[in-house]
Amino acid sequence: MTFPHPAPVGPNEPGTAALVHGAVIISTVETAWQEIRRRHPDVPHLAVTTAGGDGADPTRCATLRTGREFTRDGALTMELQFSPTALRHGGRANLQALLHHAAHGVARRRGVKEVSSGYRWHNKHFARIARDLGLTPPRRATPVVGMTDCRLSNAEAARWDEVIALLDAAAGAQLEALVQSTATPRSPRSGSRFAIVCAECSPPRRLQITPFTFYQGPLLCGVCLTKFRPAPPAG
Repeated sequence: MTFPHPAPVGPNEPGTAALVHGAVIISTVETAWQEIRRRHPDVPHLAVTTAGGDGADPTRCATLRTGREFTRDGALTMELQFSPTALRHGGRANLQALLHHAAHGVARRRGVKEVSSGYRWHNKHFARIARDLGLTPPRRATPVVGMTDCRLSNAEAARWDEVIALLDAAAGAQLEALVQSTATPRSPRSGSRFAIVCAECSPPRRLQITPFTFYQGPLLCGVCLTKFRPAPPAG
């Protein structure tokens, strides 16, 4: 299946950042969710809203942020608040988070209690459903959160390459809008540089780069071979 990628944004369009932070991101997440439901029909519908925040690691359980569900047109619908800055963690991490959220949805539809009160401890029932959706549960439970850390393996990620590419494209569109919306109008220069980081290295490796160079293709760290990502906002 081929997915439409977010369209490039013109340099002088008013409200660019708001557009990308809202409609484009919601559409992208909804498209990814539709593909999850196509492959796993037990996954319920999703209501996506955008939320502010610092773009915390999207692999942190989304249910801890919302946990809300409702019935729409007679069908169970899960709510997901998605922070635009979470896109900087990459399409794979965000798909993993969506599959994690989907596992909670399947448990609700089946009437399975997969978490303790407060949605923190994820039990063996959650791990079993997550495995059914293609995630790999941890070998043993972790204190406080249990079996929450279910990962997307390389082999499974390859089966979702188009969805991951779609989420990565949304990250690129969001970054382009951010650069354009914060550019100084008085400057005659185009292609203002911004910071990218390799968060896997300690301390993180940091570079300054132009949007044109960034969009030419992935930039890999020569130390750990991880993709460079846009740096988080200062402060």
